[in-house]
Amino acid sequence: MPQGLNKSCFLFLVLLMVSCEDAVIDYASDIVGAYIVETANIDGGYTDYSILPLEQALIIDIGSSDFLSYTNAINLCDSSYIIDTLEIDSFTDTAIVFRDDTRLYYSIEDEQLILWNGDDMMTLVEYTTSFPPASWRDPALLTNDTYEPDSSISLASRISAAGAVQSHYSAVCDDEDYFIFEALDSTTYVIEVNAVGSTGLDLTISLYFGQGDLVDFNDDQSTTDVDPKLEWTCEGTGEYYFIVKKYWDYLDPGNSEDDKRGAYTVQVDVTKDLLNTSPQNVIKKHRPIPNARRYATFFD
Repeated sequence: MPQGLNKSCFLFLVLLMVSCEDAVIDYASDIVGAYIVETANIDGGYTDYSILPLEQALIIDIGSSDFLSYTNAINLCDSSYIIDTLEIDSFTDTAIVFRDDTRLYYSIEDEQLILWNGDDMMTLVEYTTSFPPASWRDPALLTNDTYEPDSSISLASRISAAGAVQSHYSAVCDDEDYFIFEALDSTTYVIEVNAVGSTGLDLTISLYFGQGDLVDFNDDQSTTDVDPKLEWTCEGTGEYYFIVKKYWDYLDPGNSEDDKRGAYTVQVDVTKDLLNTSPQNVIKKHRPIPNARRYATFFD
C-alpha cells in the first residue's frame, strides 16, 4: 500500500475516534450543582418549603459522583446539621443512576430541577448562598421573620397602638419575641395574638413596664381558644413592652423536641375589641415527638 494512503487511513481513524469522543454527551453537566428544595410531595404529603424559614430548608448538592442532602439539626437548636450521602454511578438524559442500581428521575423546566421517584416529587432551584446557612450553626441567628432579631428589650419591635397588624414567626429554641409601644394614662388597650393556620401554636402575652415589672399576663382567650388576648387599662403614660412566647416554653424551657413553630399576627388597638373566631375544644397536653421526616423516604 502506498505510504500516502497509509497516512490518509491513519488520519481518518484519528478523526473518527475524536468525533466519537465528541459524540458522548455529558448529562451530568446539566444538573451538577447546589440546590434548595422549593416544594415536595412525598407519601401524599405536600410541603411548600419556599414559605418556610431557612432553618427548615432542605439543601441538595449534586456532584459528579455524590448526591448530598443537607438538613438542619432536627430541633433547630443545635449548632450542627445532618448530611445524607448517596454514591452516583452515572447520569442518563432522564435519570441519576446510583451505585445500588436505584434511579432518581429528573427534568429541567423553567430553571427548576424536578426530581421524582414513583409518585413522590421535588422541585428545586439553584442555591447561591454560602453553606451552611449561618443560622444552622448559630441558633441566635434564626431567620424566623423580617423583625428578627427581637429577643430582648433593646431589640424589641415597635408596634403602633392604633390597630396595625404585624406578621411574625415563632421558632423553636425558646424563641421570645419582644414588642414595645407607647401607652397613655387611663386608656384601655387590647393586645391580641393569633396563630396563622393549623400549626398548633399555643402562645402567651406577658406585659411589662420599665425594666421588667410584670403588669399583666394572658395565656388563652377561653377554654376553647388558645390564642392570647390581653385587655388592659394603662395607669401611667410611658413605654410598655410585651413578650410573645410559647406556653410550653414556660413549663419546659430548653426542650424543643416536641415544639411547635409557625407564623402568627399581633395587634395593639385602643378603639375596639378585636374579632376572633374560636377553634374547636383544645386540651393542653404535651405533643408526641414528630415522626421521621417524610423526605428521608424519598431517596430510599
